[in-house]
Amino acid sequence: MPKAFVFWAVQSTSAPRDIKIIFAFASIYIIWGSTYLGIYYAIQSIPPLMMAGIRFVVVGIIWYLITKLYYKESFNYHLWRFGAISGFLLFFIGNGAVVLAERHLPTGLVSILAGTVPFWLLIMDARSGMSRFKNPLTWLGLIIGFAGVFILFSDKINFNNHTPGLTSSLITMVIGAISWALGTLYSKYSEVRGSTLAKVSVQALTSGLFLLIGAAYTGEFSDFHFSQVTAVSWGALAYLILFGSMMGYFSYLWLLSKVSAHAVGTYAFVNPMVAVALGTLIAGELFVVREYIALIAIILGLVALYFSKKY
Repeated sequence: MPKAFVFWAVQSTSAPRDIKIIFAFASIYIIWGSTYLGIYYAIQSIPPLMMAGIRFVVVGIIWYLITKLYYKESFNYHLWRFGAISGFLLFFIGNGAVVLAERHLPTGLVSILAGTVPFWLLIMDARSGMSRFKNPLTWLGLIIGFAGVFILFSDKINFNNHTPGLTSSLITMVIGAISWALGTLYSKYSEVRGSTLAKVSVQALTSGLFLLIGAAYTGEFSDFHFSQVTAVSWGALAYLILFGSMMGYFSYLWLLSKVSAHAVGTYAFVNPMVAVALGTLIAGELFVVREYIALIAIILGLVALYFSKKY
């Protein structure tokens, strides 16, 4: 684990280890769960792809400078190619789907659909996922989880729907979740050399450039002036950069070095609950009974998959 991940957790030796772990878990539970609300406020006056592009370019530059100047790591062609491919799948398509979908869908609903990534990972991971199908909990998790997805879609997928962008946003989120799973598997099995921080920096930087190109292609720069960006959107973007990307991801990586990956993986079914709660309490989003049932089903499916790894 590169020494850069000692930022706030390892260097604060005055705090007991268990307190640091609690704060780190709170970071990936609450901060990552709150990023959906952060995106909601950021795109109120910043075009979505442009906002995401700025976010990841800034994050990528910061991580690149830390890795290059402080740790003297080299960035070769193979590392940049890895970053371009994985960044395209993870952040350009995966996160791009989130910011585009939030124009038309509540943040809680977007977070629930994003939370289906573990299901797609299990289905597509031919190397290690197939053996888990011998466990009945795996089948139970998939059935319950995708039943939750079906419940979400059943009353919303209507190609004659008069709600602008609703159907296309739902489909976009499914594509984004699948792409995130593909990017995760590519990152997992890629044998390119480089520290975790170096890999993340090239992922963020290249995907940020892809997102800005996408913003230009879709006309987001037309008639846009930074003077029109509200203080709320600037604050939300700063929150996404400093807390969602920097602190959240550092906490995640630090936890992986201190506790089991199995325990860290619990964020997958906590984040949607946090996002739904914040969207309801702060943004005033309304959730109907059907959507709460879908949320419960998907979380139960994730819990079943979680225990299928253990037993």
